[in-house]
Amino acid sequence: MIERKLVSTPDGVYCPVRATLALVGQKWVPHIIYQLTPGKQRFNELARAVGGCNSRTLRDRLADLEGVGVVSRRIVETMPPRVEYELTERGQELAQALSPLAGWGTRHMVDQVDDSEAVDGPMAAAGG
Repeated sequence: MIERKLVSTPDGVYCPVRATLALVGQKWVPHIIYQLTPGKQRFNELARAVGGCNSRTLRDRLADLEGVGVVSRRIVETMPPRVEYELTERGQELAQALSPLAGWGTRHMVDQVDDSEAVDGPMAAAGG
C-alpha cells in the first residue's frame, strides 16, 4: 500500500501522476518491470537479470508489486518447488507506459553516461 501523502496534491486531492511515480519511483521497481516484460521468470533468474539488488529487497519489491496487482506470483509444484513471477495485465500496461522513457533516454541521456557502451544494452534496443 502506498502512503496517501505520496499520492495527493498539497491540498489533499488524489493525483494519478503522483501515485504512479510513487510506485515506479521505488528503487528497483522499473528494473523489475523491465526484466519481466518478456515473460515469466524464476526468482534467481530475475535477481541475476536485475543485478545489484539484494534478495531481501527484491523479495520486498515483488511483494509490493504483487500487492498492487502489477506482478503475479505462482508456486510451481515440482521438487524442489519453485516460484515464478510475471507481469499481470495491469503490469504489462505499466511496462508499455514506461517504454517511451527508454526512447527518451536513448535520445537525450547518451551524452550523460560515463561509459558510452552502456547504451548498447537491451534498454537501448527497447527504446529505439
